[in-house]
Amino acid sequence: MNYIFSTLNLYFCRVFFTWLGTCAVIIGTIVSLFEGTELVRRSIGKTNIDLSIVFEMIFLKLPNHFQMLMPFIVLTAAMVAFYRLNHTQEIIAARSSGLSIWQLLSGIITSVLVFGLLQLIILNPLSAAMSNRLNNLESLYFSGTNHHIAISETGLWFREITPTRQSIIHAAHVQPDTGTFTTVTFHNFLINGNYETRVDASSVVLKKGYWELKNANVWQAKEGTFKNYPQIQVPTSLTIEKIQDSNTPPETISFWSLTRFIDILDKSGLSSISYRLYWHGQIAKLGMMMAMILLAAAFGIRPIRQGGTLLYITLGISGGLALYFLNDIVYALGLGNQIPILLAAWTPTIVMTLLSFALLLHLEDG
Repeated sequence: MNYIFSTLNLYFCRVFFTWLGTCAVIIGTIVSLFEGTELVRRSIGKTNIDLSIVFEMIFLKLPNHFQMLMPFIVLTAAMVAFYRLNHTQEIIAARSSGLSIWQLLSGIITSVLVFGLLQLIILNPLSAAMSNRLNNLESLYFSGTNHHIAISETGLWFREITPTRQSIIHAAHVQPDTGTFTTVTFHNFLINGNYETRVDASSVVLKKGYWELKNANVWQAKEGTFKNYPQIQVPTSLTIEKIQDSNTPPETISFWSLTRFIDILDKSGLSSISYRLYWHGQIAKLGMMMAMILLAAAFGIRPIRQGGTLLYITLGISGGLALYFLNDIVYALGLGNQIPILLAAWTPTIVMTLLSFALLLHLEDG
């Protein structure tokens, strides 16, 4: 434990974080250029979008990009830092004094763990708030949707706009397999905003192109009359797929609020798989970043006299990138409910950790 806070480890940490900041700026700039190009392309022909909106959207995307790419940024920074320390023979001198690779890496791994926790505490809530603002801008300037869906502790809320009316719809629970909603209330408004009708139904089925209300109680605001209808059909453009796809993206919810939101989803009847997977993925990312340090050390801390240092660095970055993108494949399998959530979230991290340990053990023994 003394080696974690030793002067030598603090020096190695300072070198690593210097390169971490440099790599983050370079990668963030490259990603922003690509994002800016895509946003400019999408905004062509839209007179209500100017460059200030484009720059704001690029800025709002940055924290989320950093969260997604942080393991790869850590890998790149570690590879460069180890190469520099190896090239100046500082690592060789440290190992000649009797220190093992594990002692040399203990400080950096501990600091990366602390850095990851700070990212969850500070960057994640900031990223969620900025992603939420970004989603609003996307809907305003690009999507042009005529409906809005929200979920709360009281159930599901929909806002739908048609050429003849505006409706605010509340449902306590939904069964996605059958498209059946229970305890549903429709608040219908005219286009000018005047309240028109309120419709209460114990059961509503969402079919192709319309809501089918059974045993509906209708209150007419203008006449002040109340009537019961065995069945009513209300036109709609909503579908079960739109309701599921229009749900709040996991990236717009803070890690610390996700468990509460998952409980709300479970009560409403909607699937919470993507949110559970995202929650576990954020924790697994801490392990992924530490595994990247081990992988970088396995390829970057090799005696220069053996030659091929740049080749090993290239192989390390390529291997880390390949395993990192393997995460997307496993993640997709988890979203499709093909494999358990824990397996989908933790498999890439465990595989990379075991591989890195094996390479380091071989290097240490060799």
